[in-house]
Amino acid sequence: MKRLLFVALAVLMLTNLSFAQAEIGLNAVGGHIGYIMPEDPIDNTIGFGAAADLGTIRPDIHLKAFLDYWGKTYDAGYYEWTYSEIIVGATAKYYFAKQGEFLPYAGGGLGLVIGKSSGKYTGPQYSGYTYADDSSSDTKLGFHFCAGADYPLSPTLTGFGEIKYTINGADFFGIYIGAVYKLK
Repeated sequence: MKRLLFVALAVLMLTNLSFAQAEIGLNAVGGHIGYIMPEDPIDNTIGFGAAADLGTIRPDIHLKAFLDYWGKTYDAGYYEWTYSEIIVGATAKYYFAKQGEFLPYAGGGLGLVIGKSSGKYTGPQYSGYTYADDSSSDTKLGFHFCAGADYPLSPTLTGFGEIKYTINGADFFGIYIGAVYKLK
């Protein structure tokens, strides 16, 4: 336990995190849509979700939250499979120097991933034999890495474009666009 406390204290000192500068709270809410490219054999699909700005840990490190959903039905031999994911997660984003009106960032985070798959037999039927359908669900912790840019659309509305790679069992790459409405 002492070793863990020492490591945590050393990390805080080395990164020079100043929690006096933290401004955590619900600052903005919005949504996004994305083009999702999961690993084989699942084909590409569209996903959507909600986004929230939870404030800053430091002036250049922002905390964001999201809720994502995507699903896809595909054929694999004599089975029709349906796979879907709901992800509830948080991302720490490091903001670089402003490039014109664009504010670029890179980051990463964690998410709770609820995945569900089901298979239905669609092949020929033979008398005297019953084909069973299959389904399963799983909840696990996923990791993601992202890069993108924010762009002010109005004094209260900020648009963003982002690429994100998620590692969670059914790994996928996503390209997202969205907007958040500032509450503060």
